[in-house]
Amino acid sequence: MNQLLLIPIVAFAKLLTLALRVSGRGSGTALPGYLIGRYFPFVLEALVSQIPVVVAITGTNGKTTSQTMLSAVLDQMPGARVLRNKAGANLSQGILSELLKQSNGFGRLDFTHAVLEVEEATLPRIATLLKPNIIAVTNLYRDQLDAYGEIDRTEKLIRDGIAQCPTAAVVVNGDDPRTARLTQGLGNATYYMSLAPEYARFLPYEGKLNRRLPDSQGLEATNIRINEDLTTDFSVQGRMNDQGVHLPQAKTVSPGFFHVYNGLMAIAIANLLGIDGATAIAGLQTFRPAFGRGEILTRAQGEKQVNYRLLLVKNPASFSLSLELLRNIPALKLMLAINDNTADSKDVSWLWDSEVERLTQADIDWILCTGIRAKDMVVRLKYALDTPPSPSPTVESIRQAIDLSFEKANPGDTVFVLPTYTAMLEFRKLMGKTLDIV
Repeated sequence: MNQLLLIPIVAFAKLLTLALRVSGRGSGTALPGYLIGRYFPFVLEALVSQIPVVVAITGTNGKTTSQTMLSAVLDQMPGARVLRNKAGANLSQGILSELLKQSNGFGRLDFTHAVLEVEEATLPRIATLLKPNIIAVTNLYRDQLDAYGEIDRTEKLIRDGIAQCPTAAVVVNGDDPRTARLTQGLGNATYYMSLAPEYARFLPYEGKLNRRLPDSQGLEATNIRINEDLTTDFSVQGRMNDQGVHLPQAKTVSPGFFHVYNGLMAIAIANLLGIDGATAIAGLQTFRPAFGRGEILTRAQGEKQVNYRLLLVKNPASFSLSLELLRNIPALKLMLAINDNTADSKDVSWLWDSEVERLTQADIDWILCTGIRAKDMVVRLKYALDTPPSPSPTVESIRQAIDLSFEKANPGDTVFVLPTYTAMLEFRKLMGKTLDIV
């Protein structure tokens, strides 16, 4: 009976998505799933159960990048067909909207794998419906104050979600004390991803840096090198399913130590799915950063061309780590685009929890502040830097900030843009880019 009901339900969802897009009132990444989930709650399970392998990725930072990396690896498998909620809609309605969109007119899904980004508080609500084979947890950092409460609550939510899936393998950040203990007392097979200690110390984890027990399963990244173009090379060693793993050369185009964890997770999950290390490494080579996560956009006018590299900042951890990455950039040209829309956090006090002081050792050419809360960012810089760039331009209009930065930059320069979420979406739109939601 439920299968017969899927036909008109899917038809309605597809028509609604089309109407939203044609009318310009939305992209259909949330409303269809919200309505169908509310009135026909069986649909999510009915759709996702058709996909043999389901991977759920959650955590504070790195969900989208981990998802994109893993999808690139799975695409190396002959016959693999991977579904993912690539528009970043990671609440239950967004996941259901993607499933509805990808199904055919009979409510059928022809995919071998689903790699789903799941918001932390959403995981325990839909874990029993998704029935994931693998759950990956990237990290747990203190988020904006109005996201969904204290980090202790977020940790409990994720643990509750894992507890509902006793047969799921769990891949966690093994250096983060909070993620490393998520499965304590649970029966889930757990695999720990770690950086060698000399690199892990750069990450702002709360509490004492966790170190894996010698007999635990997992992967460790060693010989990490961040290149001049901000690509990252690293080696991998460890044990998965009691088998030794040694990969001397891995590479990711996503910049920074923190993205090495994402690469390790992709390699580990691939291993659990029977994909050999060489194939996983080849998949990482094809990976390209998701929107706003190290993405490079270009503006050209006549013979002048300027590159803009976007590094999304959502909370103190992501902001601090991005600034750490930029400390060694010569003649740094930096745009800080801070909005306070709902998706960014109305409360911008998180700027004061971010380690903006990391810029004191940077070779700064200029800093341009833009966005709704540009003035707040200027005040934060004033207190963070001994000798802040003077004057520090402030242009609330992101469109005007792009024009000004283009004027200030020399041909061939790269401007590093650290935007909050809605500032990133606006920046990309002004640069002629939109989310790939087709």
